Formats: sequence, C-alpha cells, structure tokens
Amino acid sequence: MASEPMTPAGSEAIRVQLSPCVGGLVRTWYHDGGQTHLWSSPDADWLTGALATGRIGRTHRAHPRDDAEDQRHFREVGLLSTESGTLVVHGPDETVLRLEPVDQPHDDSVAGDFHDVLTQAVEHCVATGEYLIVEQGDPTAPGEPFCLFTVIDGEDGPICVIDTAPDPHGSQLWEPHLIAGRPTQELSASATPEALSVAPTLMIDAISRWGLEPWDLAFTFGTP
Repeated sequence: MASEPMTPAGSEAIRVQLSPCVGGLVRTWYHDGGQTHLWSSPDADWLTGALATGRIGRTHRAHPRDDAEDQRHFREVGLLSTESGTLVVHGPDETVLRLEPVDQPHDDSVAGDFHDVLTQAVEHCVATGEYLIVEQGDPTAPGEPFCLFTVIDGEDGPICVIDTAPDPHGSQLWEPHLIAGRPTQELSASATPEALSVAPTLMIDAISRWGLEPWDLAFTFGTP
C-alpha cells in the first residue's frame, strides 16, 4: 500500500461504493448499479481494518427508506481506476490501494474477516451514535433483506437493538424470539459490553439466511 498525492496520471477514476473486504476480496459498485467488479488486493488487510471505522470517505446512498427531505444514509466509497488497477480512498489521508484480477478467497479467513469488520462497524456506531444497515450492495437493490443495528435511549439506560427482515427461520438464536405476522423481527437488550459483543454474531446468523456472499453486501450508515 502507498499514499500518493493524486490518482495515477492518465487513469479515469470513477467513484464506486464498497463491499466489506473479507478473504482478501472487495467488490465495487458504480452508483447507478450498472457495473460491479470483484477484486483481489495485496492491500486487503489495510482495507479490512479501515472499513467501518470512519477513516474512509462516504457518499449519500439513495435509500428506499429515504424521502426527498430525509436523506440520511451513507456508504463508504473510493475512486476506481480499472486502467491502472487502483482504488483511491479518502479519509484523513489519500491512500492508493492496488487491485489485481480476482483470486480465490482465503476460505479459512472469510468468516473471521466478516465478523471482524462487522464488529468494527458496531463499535463505530456505538461511539458515534449512528446506526448500521447491512443490505445488498447493489445501489439499485430493494431495501430488503436487511439487518439493522442501533443503540437507543431506554428508561433504564441505553438499549441495543437488532432489527431484520425477512424472518431468520432456522436460526437457533432467533427462532425462539420470532413473532408471527411482524414485518420485521427484533432482538433488544441493555447495551452492556456483553450484549454489544454478541451483536455481530446475532446479525451474521440472520444475514446467513439470505443466500448471499459477504461481497454481495454493503454497510450503510445512518444518522437518527
């Protein structure tokens, strides 16, 4: 990985939205959903550690839950140059990541990487007061399936809430708490360190029912 003052000369850079970077791979989407690419990167470890921490610039996500006066959803983005094989991400500094033709993911690291980056996202939201929506990455996809994490004020202190749809049937963690006929299913608990540490596992258990790979997903952040 190298930090450089600008996108490499002669390369046309297009702003793209980013999937979680797991198993050494990251997917990019054009904003209109017209093109998507799955990339391998020798800088994947850096990107995995930087995603969902507030260190990467964002763009507005035209979300199905937004109306014309309520645009509060955002995704992390980079500037993609397919010619030079680079992804430039902006944050406190401008960082240029190398991209390579897609390779097989490191199968033994996919689950761990996804849990780690989701944990980063949950911790970031707890620290900033934002909420997190895990959903399909294609910007033109509908708003379901989704899994939302947030912390709200309760009478006796902060409460962490996980809300998801469709119903995560077959989950040993969720099944005892499913309520028939509800449009979404919810788990909540006092926002203790123990409950917050379990939240990524509960979210992954719901997300695993969707039949999607981690690179098909995106993290969307919102402000209450």
